[in-house]
Amino acid sequence: MKRMLFLGVFAVILMVQTSAHAIAPVVDFQGNQRLNTTSSAKLLNIETPFRCSVKTFGDQEITTTIALKDKDFQMTFFDAMDALPRYEVNGFSFDRKPVDEALQDLVNEADITVYTEDGAYPDLNAEGVYGELSDVVAELSRAGGVFYRYDADRKELYLSRKGRFELHLPENRMVMLAMLDALRGAGITNVTPDWKNSTLMLTVTQDEKETVQSLIDYIIKDTYLLLADTQVFHLTPKTMNANWQSTLNLFGKGKVYTASNGLMGKILTMGHHQKSENFLSALGESFNVTPISQGVAIVPNGWKMRFDVGQCAAVSDISSLSVLLSTRIKSPDQVETNVTLDTRSGEVSTFETVSAIDNELVILGIPTLNRLDHPNNELLVTLKLRLIRLIKDK
Repeated sequence: MKRMLFLGVFAVILMVQTSAHAIAPVVDFQGNQRLNTTSSAKLLNIETPFRCSVKTFGDQEITTTIALKDKDFQMTFFDAMDALPRYEVNGFSFDRKPVDEALQDLVNEADITVYTEDGAYPDLNAEGVYGELSDVVAELSRAGGVFYRYDADRKELYLSRKGRFELHLPENRMVMLAMLDALRGAGITNVTPDWKNSTLMLTVTQDEKETVQSLIDYIIKDTYLLLADTQVFHLTPKTMNANWQSTLNLFGKGKVYTASNGLMGKILTMGHHQKSENFLSALGESFNVTPISQGVAIVPNGWKMRFDVGQCAAVSDISSLSVLLSTRIKSPDQVETNVTLDTRSGEVSTFETVSAIDNELVILGIPTLNRLDHPNNELLVTLKLRLIRLIKDK
């Protein structure tokens, strides 16, 4: 019996919860004080240094092309398995049996014993199944939502709802981050990255495996990833007369291409500037500017993702702030981007804009989250867009 699967495009959203834990002194068996690093060890994340950094935005870095090798984006079953014996199945049928019982009936003549690593399995039906034993076992396993491993020496067949797979990716950390974001957003969280070998170890169900494969197929077919170097600044007005119009006049007419309103604040598009020096220097006339978070957000074309600002924040009062991105790359000069600022308490503002790959997006006029304590302070968010294109290596 074949099971039909209908897979939709998943909206990719990544949510990372962070919390601050003080390293408190404790007393050991000899009565000496020492630091308790247990809580900080639990919070250790080797992904954070890659996530919470941005590159200098130069002309040579706007577009990056990555040539894919044959093994890139290949997903292989990780656990070693022997080949099943060569048998021909002729007209195998059963009615309302769990997959483990059905498979036991199937392999009885080959003197193979079936073992399960989970609880009860759903019932299946089949009528008049023909083919090679290995093909029939594989098909029944997929229909029953299980994976199998065969030990030829022991003549034992093991069934499990989850299987371990290794996914080979290009030797590029940005692609690794993009894939991690996409997988987590699809609800697949049992993923362990190996940054040295550019691989991901996944422990997944049959449904999750097919979700991963659909994501791989989509990325390879579309070939585009949009990368946004994201920075968040804290602005404090120097005088009561500080205003954005005078700041933009100082920055220079013609340097801002578009300005669009959101639910709160505005989003500007402008050409890129090395390290935003020109724009930040213009801000410095009216505002004290303090950088509080930076990191990279990577979005597969047509998908959504969430950059958790708090994960990379130097202060705790924006720990719940996130930047949500969704894009549609029509051409390098026409990228439709939806940007949403969000917190655990709800949405702050959302913006829609059309820009080019080498543009910079600036969100301004957003009050700080602790508005009651600092009524005049604001947040400023900059997103510098870059493009990653995947091509087959000839």
